[in-house]
Amino acid sequence: MIDGEGARSAPIAVTLDDWVRHPHALALADPPNRDAFAGGAPRKLSFAQADHAISACAARLRGLGLQTDSIVAMHLPNMVESIVTFLGVLRAGMIAVPLPLLWRKAEIRSALGRVGAKAIVTCSRNGTDEQAAIAMQSAADLFSVRHVCGFGHDLPDGLVPLDDIFSSEGIAAVSPRIGRDTSAAAITFNLDAVIVCLHGAP
Repeated sequence: MIDGEGARSAPIAVTLDDWVRHPHALALADPPNRDAFAGGAPRKLSFAQADHAISACAARLRGLGLQTDSIVAMHLPNMVESIVTFLGVLRAGMIAVPLPLLWRKAEIRSALGRVGAKAIVTCSRNGTDEQAAIAMQSAADLFSVRHVCGFGHDLPDGLVPLDDIFSSEGIAAVSPRIGRDTSAAAITFNLDAVIVCLHGAP
């Protein structure tokens, strides 16, 4: 991963076989300076813990009433939650939309209005920026957005907290979705805010 200062760690080759054969091996780890930009102690997850959190995230999204191929935006810094959320959205059979971290209300509103996003997942802050407040303000202007979810402390009223997906109990797991109504797995935007679809298996 890349830490909050932009330093890149050495790449480590990991395969699905590693996930199955070594469930207690380290799978995801936050940058050591996480508290400086996102708050909270650095989080580390084994493959088994990551798999549980991903399934719990998928179950929470399904529990909100979001359907297969619903578009879920993500406005998260470089931390474990961003990977878990991305994979959780895919496991729920939905379409992930990672947003550029420096985007604010105007850019988010324009982009998500074009794709018809149903939900936004964010966190309480990124550095001095109040990410949760930005997401709530953006959602207020978007008719399609029904839910704003977030990680962290002191979240605004009306925002769905997600930190409990890392608990070992309390949220039922879901199996990966087999069928999809579309082959799109994720949507991103280039520098000109042009939509770029990333396709999965049909």
